[in-house]
Amino acid sequence: MHILFDLRTVDVLPTADRIYLVALVDGLLPALREGDRVTVLLAKGKPLAFPPIEHPAVAYVEAEREGRSSAGAAELTRLARRLRLDVYWSADPTLRPPTWPRRLKVVFAAEELLHVSDPARFGRLERFWWRLTVRPRLAAAQALVCPSHAQEVRVIAALGLHVRRKTHVVPNGVHPLFRQHDEAEIVAARRRWLVPQRYVLLVGRAEGAHNLDTPLRALAGNEEVSSATCVIVGDATPSPALRALIRDCHLEGMVRTIDADALPPEDLSALYSGASVTFEPSMSADYRPTILQSMACGTPVICAASAVNEELFGNAVLRVHPTDAAEWGKAFTAITLSSGLRERLVGRGLAHVAGRTWTATAKASMALARQLAGEVTR
Repeated sequence: MHILFDLRTVDVLPTADRIYLVALVDGLLPALREGDRVTVLLAKGKPLAFPPIEHPAVAYVEAEREGRSSAGAAELTRLARRLRLDVYWSADPTLRPPTWPRRLKVVFAAEELLHVSDPARFGRLERFWWRLTVRPRLAAAQALVCPSHAQEVRVIAALGLHVRRKTHVVPNGVHPLFRQHDEAEIVAARRRWLVPQRYVLLVGRAEGAHNLDTPLRALAGNEEVSSATCVIVGDATPSPALRALIRDCHLEGMVRTIDADALPPEDLSALYSGASVTFEPSMSADYRPTILQSMACGTPVICAASAVNEELFGNAVLRVHPTDAAEWGKAFTAITLSSGLRERLVGRGLAHVAGRTWTATAKASMALARQLAGEVTR
């Protein structure tokens, strides 16, 4: 079987899509069999998003043309025909898949780009672009991969019930860099990034201050919680809306922001390990890597009560009302004052994350690719 992973536009993809596709390629080796071939297609002149895989079955090809152009689409079709591909895999449904060979199976990872179909978030032109460009390509794919059944429901609702048979749920993994750290490693990371001893952690670029409103108000309105600094790993400079929110909550000096692009994964992992708790306030139905990463580092998680969090994490996290600051504060106080609750959450989190590796995700994804390729040859 010959499979091509299209990474030409990986640098402009939403975070969830980028993490998914890069980590999937990175976890391929244990899933390869004798006779398998993998080609990774990159944009010319762009740096590789992960360490190159040294394996005789894995090859890297640089595209001459821009991925989303007509010339790029024609170049991709010529490459697919020359390589005699069995499966084409992408996380960017705005790319035109190869039109040849006809036996080729097309797989898309359907993640955050489905937000474009939400009329509450986008205007008329964006929705027109979705209907004209993205939706037909997603609907035409032979397989759509989602990290959860909650995401699958969104895919089916956006594309129509006729895609139900082509949707496949493959849970995402967590990188082995995220692990429990000893005290010396935690202290060293805290000193490098000027983080105090007692803090709560929020990781991920703010899609607007509204996502941080509830946890920050929880910090401001609870005596036990307000003594902890809030460390936000995301944008290098707080947005005006976030600065206004901090002032409104009277948390000046109690919020520390760190540029996510400058923070190495090893230091992020150590900061997870040293946090009192990780907050994940997003109400999105998309997969949030923050929760798995925090659990892998032995830190309990308080997250918004949503269908995807209930499905993926169950009782390994504390789920609270997304917009009730009092609930967030009470949950943090309970974890702080009850060592038994904290130990139970840490133990459940470590047990939950034990099988959630990107190698397992890659194996399941390759099994799907083999199934599709087998359908061609039968």
